[in-house]
Amino acid sequence: MESTISNKGNPFDETNKLVLIQLKDKQNAYHYNRNNFTNCCPTLATASCIIGSNLKFDLHWMRLELNFKPKCPIWDLQLAEFILSNQTWKYPDLNTMGLNYGLGEKIHGIKEKYWDNDIDTDQIPIEELIEYGLQDVELSYKVFLKQVERFKTTDKHLFPLFRLQCNDLLVLQEMEWNGLRYDEEGSLQKAEEIEKEIQTIEHKLDVLLDHPEINYNSNDDLSIILYGGQKKQTTKIPIGFYKTGLKIGQIKYGNLQTTKSFPRLVTPLKGSELLKEGFYSTDEPTLRALVPNAHAKKIITLLLERAKLEKINGTYLKGLPKLREKMHWSPNRLYSTLNQCVAITSRLSSTKPNQQNFAPLAKQFCISRY
Repeated sequence: MESTISNKGNPFDETNKLVLIQLKDKQNAYHYNRNNFTNCCPTLATASCIIGSNLKFDLHWMRLELNFKPKCPIWDLQLAEFILSNQTWKYPDLNTMGLNYGLGEKIHGIKEKYWDNDIDTDQIPIEELIEYGLQDVELSYKVFLKQVERFKTTDKHLFPLFRLQCNDLLVLQEMEWNGLRYDEEGSLQKAEEIEKEIQTIEHKLDVLLDHPEINYNSNDDLSIILYGGQKKQTTKIPIGFYKTGLKIGQIKYGNLQTTKSFPRLVTPLKGSELLKEGFYSTDEPTLRALVPNAHAKKIITLLLERAKLEKINGTYLKGLPKLREKMHWSPNRLYSTLNQCVAITSRLSSTKPNQQNFAPLAKQFCISRY
C-alpha cells in the first residue's frame, strides 16, 4: 500500500489518502490505482495467506479503502525477522532483509528523490511508483520463501511463537482501528485548573527564594538556586528620549545587566555533575535523594510538585489534544501504535501516545463505548 506521507502515512490522518495498491500471487504481480482499487478484492478474498512487512499498516488501509478484513492467516515479514533475531533486531526493514538473504535490495531513488524532499506520493510519476511497488512485492515474496525455509529447518522451534504473534497482530490491528475516545474539552478545562495550581506554587517559590525572575522550566536556573551560583539577568531601563525618527519624544530604553548570587542550599550528590561546569542534575530521582535542611526541603517539595503538574499538563491534559491535532485525527480520537517489534522480552509497547502508561488523571477523560 502506497499512501501520501503526512505523519509517515498514518492511516488515521484525515489528510492522507491511498495512492497505489501493489500485490502479487505466486505467478503474477498487479497494481491498482484509485480508479480501480476494488478490483484487487477477489484476489485478497481468495488468498490462503496474506504476506507483508509491517502488515498492520497495510491492513488499516485495506479496511479504510476496501472495507476488507482478512479471513485467512497472515504472515508479517517484519515480525518474523524480529523473532528470528531473538527479539534483538528492532523494526526490521525489507531492504536489509533482502540484503541479508542475498536477494538484492529495494529500488533506490523514490525515497531520496521525492519523499526526502517532501514531494508527496501522489505527485510522483506513476510509472516510477508502479515500478518501485512491484519490485517491493517481488522482494517481499522472496523474503517470505527464505523465512519459510528457516522456520522448517534451523528455527523450527520459533515457528509456534511466530504464528501466535501473527494472530496477536490481528487483535492489535483491531485495537488500533478502534482507537481511544478522549474528552478533549474536559481535558483542556482541567489543564486550566492545573495551570492555576502551578502559578500558586511558583508564587510560593518566589517568596521563599526572594527572586521572581527564575525560570522554573530551566535546569540551569534550578541548579543555581539549589546548589548555588550566579544568575545573570537583563532588564530594560529608561536612558532618555528619542530625538529624531518615528519615535521622537518617546522614552528610549537600554539593557541593564545584573547578576544575583544564590547560596548553596543543599550539597549536590556525588556523580550528579553535568557537562556544563558548575551545574548539577535536577531531575526527580536526584532531587528525591538529596538531604536538605528544612528551608531547602520546602523548596524541593514545591519543585517536585510543580514538575509533576507540568508533566500532567504537557504530556496529557494539553499534550494529548495537541498530538491529536498534529496527527490530523478526528476530534476526540486517539490512535496509538501498538508495537510488537521493540522489546527484547517480546512485551508490547505503545507509542504516539503511550496508552499503556496514561496518568490516572488523564484516564478520567478516556470515554468508554460500553
